[in-house]
Amino acid sequence: MYKLINRIKELRAEKNISQAQLAVAVGVTADAIGKYERSDREPKLKIWQKLADYFGVSVGYLQGIEDKYTGVMTDSERQVRCNKIKENMAKTLRRAWAEDEPWEEVYADFKRQWNLLELEFQKITQDMER
Repeated sequence: MYKLINRIKELRAEKNISQAQLAVAVGVTADAIGKYERSDREPKLKIWQKLADYFGVSVGYLQGIEDKYTGVMTDSERQVRCNKIKENMAKTLRRAWAEDEPWEEVYADFKRQWNLLELEFQKITQDMER
C-alpha cells in the first residue's frame, strides 16, 4: 500500500502542540491524529481542510504534494482579512458622519477599502477556478 508523506507531525512540532491539542482544534481524536501522522489512516477532505486552516498552509503542502508553502491564503485567513476590510470601511463612514470630513477624502478612503475587498474576491474566484 502506498503511504502518502504528510507534514502534520512536522507542523505540529513547529507549533509545539500535542496530538491531543490538535485533535481538539480540528474535532477528531488524538488517536486519529497519530494515525494521520504515521499515514496509517487518511483524513477525509473536510479534515484535511481543517488541518490546513489550522496550520495556515494549503492542503497540498500539508499532504506533501507541494514542496513549499505557496502563500495561498486559507479560507479562514481570507475571511479574517475580508472582515478587517469591511470594518475599516465602516469606520471610514462613521468618521465621515461624526467628524464632517470633506466628502472627497471620505470617498477616496472608502474607494481604497472597496478596491481591497474586490481584490480579495478576485483571488477567491481565481482559487476556486484552479
